[in-house]
Amino acid sequence: MKTTTLHQHPVAIALCQALFPAGKRLPAADVDAMLGLLDEQLDGHPALRRSLLAGLTWLDHRHRFFHGRAFRQAGARQQSRFIEKLSHTPVSGKLLRLLCLPFKAIYLLDERTAEATDCRPPVQLPAQLERFRWQQQICAAGNCSDDQTLEADVVVIGSGAGGAAAAYELACRGLAVVILEEGHYYDRRDFTGKLSEVIPKLYRSSGATIATGNATIPVPVGCNVGGTTTINSGTCMRPPQAVLDQWQVDGRGVFDADNMAPWFEQVEAMLKVQRATAEAVGPIGDIIDRGAAANGFQQRHRLMRNAEGCDGQGLCQFGCPTDAKQSTNVSYIPRALERGAFLYCGFRADQLHRQGTTINGVTAVGINHEGKPIRLSIRARHVVVAMGTLFTPSFLKQQGIRNPHLGRHLTLHPAGVVNALFPDQKLGNSRSIPQGFGVADLAGEGLMFEGGTVPLAGHGLLGNVYGRNWVEQVENYPHTAYFGFMIRDTSEGRVHRGPARGIPLIRYHMNRQDFRLFLRGIETLANWYFDAGASEVQIPGPQRIETLTSKQALARFMKQRHKPSDFLITAYHPLGTARLAATPGQGVCDPLHRVFGYAGLSVMDGSCVPSSLGANPQVTIMTLASRAASQLADRLLTDGEEQTPTQQGECA
Repeated sequence: MKTTTLHQHPVAIALCQALFPAGKRLPAADVDAMLGLLDEQLDGHPALRRSLLAGLTWLDHRHRFFHGRAFRQAGARQQSRFIEKLSHTPVSGKLLRLLCLPFKAIYLLDERTAEATDCRPPVQLPAQLERFRWQQQICAAGNCSDDQTLEADVVVIGSGAGGAAAAYELACRGLAVVILEEGHYYDRRDFTGKLSEVIPKLYRSSGATIATGNATIPVPVGCNVGGTTTINSGTCMRPPQAVLDQWQVDGRGVFDADNMAPWFEQVEAMLKVQRATAEAVGPIGDIIDRGAAANGFQQRHRLMRNAEGCDGQGLCQFGCPTDAKQSTNVSYIPRALERGAFLYCGFRADQLHRQGTTINGVTAVGINHEGKPIRLSIRARHVVVAMGTLFTPSFLKQQGIRNPHLGRHLTLHPAGVVNALFPDQKLGNSRSIPQGFGVADLAGEGLMFEGGTVPLAGHGLLGNVYGRNWVEQVENYPHTAYFGFMIRDTSEGRVHRGPARGIPLIRYHMNRQDFRLFLRGIETLANWYFDAGASEVQIPGPQRIETLTSKQALARFMKQRHKPSDFLITAYHPLGTARLAATPGQGVCDPLHRVFGYAGLSVMDGSCVPSSLGANPQVTIMTLASRAASQLADRLLTDGEEQTPTQQGECA
């Protein structure tokens, strides 16, 4: 069957001409080249191609229904007016946005567009990398010919913040450790900075993980060796001591400062944590510093990060192209392998081995180079599940683990963003780190301000605008300031099994208390921008961007009735779905991270964190996992076998 191409499709041609007219600096799109490139990217994805072609047919007929002739037959001005009118309709506006998304993405990812908007030149990839002995201990499913059976002391499922730290600690104690990772191992040569390449590699479901409730909240997570640490912004913060104190009061373990300090210090040393440089932070730091100071805020600072020698390429969320960021694929995993651990990547944990309530191994499944399933069976004295907050509970439920708290108590640190236009200043958004400055005066009340600059593609895909207005928005990228905040939420959500493995159903309803705090973040940040000299402030929402040109306009906006779904809300820190507790009536794991009621099974990832932190959690997760793994090693080396944790867990 002949494949319908886009570069000769009359509706696709007409749509691109309407979407991408010439601007002040950007030329009109080279439609033939753009559609040819989109055709190439759709090769091998017939379902996506069919969906796109169906959308073009819908647009053509929709125009015919209202105007008596097809969209492709209309003049340029009528096409533009039709798109603008359609964008404001509740249902068709959403369909139009989905239809235009791939075309906009191709335009934004073009090197000529990047050059015209003052973006950094393409990443210079190394021709070759030094090979290390520890890399011999990485086995990819694609390189396996036959099923394999292994024995180990401990198998760790997951290589993110919790799993990697646990594996390192266990290997350091001389235990035989196998790390299982569903994603693949990538190095600097794969971190090209090209979003169309790296997002499908590094992000689960290409970043399309979302929570639904009274707002739709994207919750992007990683699926690669390194997990979400490979795609986070590198911010390193200890949790507030008040939060740790409350955990101790609740009987979830010993978390006093004297007990925790050595563990935090160990993690921070491994990650080479240090304060971001002013050069890496860029002009946004000066803008926020100036605006916050004008409003009386004192705790203004460059953030602590795990990126020694960072050169500010602004690609932290897409794999660091220089390995400066000490994500676990650069820090903990190589160190664990140096100490004898083995890493099997491309293998998805499928079935726990159990005898009654004792867990003694796991079977994982991968796909080999011939496209055939390959099974890896590992017999182990202990299994550590570190699949992450959104996937650990689903996996445990599938294995028959029963606890009323499993999958509940989800917190997210909902985050908001406010943008501002500084037309006379180039902000170097692609030449600085996305999150390097913070303001902490309201952290005690649950509101932490942190940078949140997005790449050009994110900027251009934000908002429901088209044609000349959209081209103008893209051209303003060098002059658009991005900054954000997160809240220490009291709301709780729940993770359910989704329609397919790897696609969880996440339900989260932001309560009134949290939403009031969210609105306070919006108003506070907008005022900072105005006092720093912004010509306009932009408050993004899912359907439109609210543009304000004065504090008076801001005050009027804040007096309106709002709901969470009016704002662009994101979340990057899911926690709590298998939380630590004193008893199984309060949580899933005891203070030693052992799953209540089962011997040989622990959880060491973000799902164990008992409550919202109000601080970026990777250091906390690594610290808790390191300490728990050390205690596990003590038991395995001393007792030789695990006892089943019962109603009352031991205190750490």
